[in-house]
Amino acid sequence: MLRIVDYAKRKDIEWYEVIRQAINESSVAPVVILSQGELRVYKLGEDEMIDDYPDAEPIPLALIECSLHPAFLARLVHARFPVIFKPVTKYKDDMAEDFYQLEDMPIRPPTASNYEGLDSVWFGFSKQVSMTLDDLWMPNEDNVDYNNIPVIEVLNPPETRQTTPHTQYIEHQMNLGEAKYKSWSFFKRLAVESAGEKQIELPGFGPIFLKRDGKDVEGSVRYSLTTFEGPNDGKTVNKHAFDNAWSRIKTQNLQKTST
Repeated sequence: MLRIVDYAKRKDIEWYEVIRQAINESSVAPVVILSQGELRVYKLGEDEMIDDYPDAEPIPLALIECSLHPAFLARLVHARFPVIFKPVTKYKDDMAEDFYQLEDMPIRPPTASNYEGLDSVWFGFSKQVSMTLDDLWMPNEDNVDYNNIPVIEVLNPPETRQTTPHTQYIEHQMNLGEAKYKSWSFFKRLAVESAGEKQIELPGFGPIFLKRDGKDVEGSVRYSLTTFEGPNDGKTVNKHAFDNAWSRIKTQNLQKTST
């Protein structure tokens, strides 16, 4: 295995051209091997509050060969090194910033795949991590099968997202430039229209059944993928959870545009 800068010298090209070749699938993708750092595993509750994932051990990053998310890899072409990953910041109301879903992780160690398919799993750096250009490595070409599935997986991450209907709706509304209060009001109006019996189209998500929560008519909405049969069917989204999700998604969008 060679550092990407040494690999580029052998090819008589610049290091960022190596990344471009990997993006165009004409070369194997580079990996990152950090000298320090670890990831913590979190669980996001239905109320959009974050907490440590039960019984989950920290995931070490030091000297571990990690794959790079394709979108993050593309941004490295114009990045200024070192690239800094901030630790998760938890506030007094348990809202948090700087954490990722599995399929969005910029750096993905192999053991993170143990959480594949689990609901509401998020990851974040426990301490600030610095990635330099020297941390990028190229696998030995002699030992690489360019038709091997792992290379394809690095270039094409899973499309399945661990998102809920209201978070997809929020992302859609943000993309349209709609305000939070207006979006919440429209969400409640759709719940009145559906009344738990009529299937409606939730923007950004798709077909769904909604209804007002009888215990909190103004502040909560219930949702289900099937017709409601009882007052407690489905899952609940209250105004507090909606606001928390809005703030979290807004912060993540800002992070993506600033990276």
